[in-house]
Amino acid sequence: GFIYHRFHLPQVSFTTGFIYYIVKITFTTTNNNGMPWFFDSDRSQMKVKTGEQNLMSYVFTNTTDKPMIAQAIPSVSPGKGAQYFHKTECFCFEQQPLDGNGEAEMPLQFIVDQDLPADIKTITLSYTLFDVTSLMSDKVASR
Repeated sequence: GFIYHRFHLPQVSFTTGFIYYIVKITFTTTNNNGMPWFFDSDRSQMKVKTGEQNLMSYVFTNTTDKPMIAQAIPSVSPGKGAQYFHKTECFCFEQQPLDGNGEAEMPLQFIVDQDLPADIKTITLSYTLFDVTSLMSDKVASR
């Protein structure tokens, strides 16, 4: 017969009384062509409860000796899960300047909405990192 895994069934929070699901979130990072930075998440996946705040970090290292500015562009899949994935704090909200050989750890806070359809068991959050230094050259020069 079919075996139900516990994280696929609705659970009830003893503290709030709300029904929640456990959802697996996977994290991927990619550098756009020509972007020399090291960029990665502090974990490749985590299981979260819908409706609860979650925190994790991403690490950025400018591997050149020149100041640069990066912009991370997020993507959520499956597409129908995107409207239920809410970033409350994200490095992707702003461009990230780093000095040559500089390093930074940036937070990501997110909530998976309690209304997430029960058939969505896994959400993948992907970021692509772009070099926007030439677009923002006046900001680099002023640092």
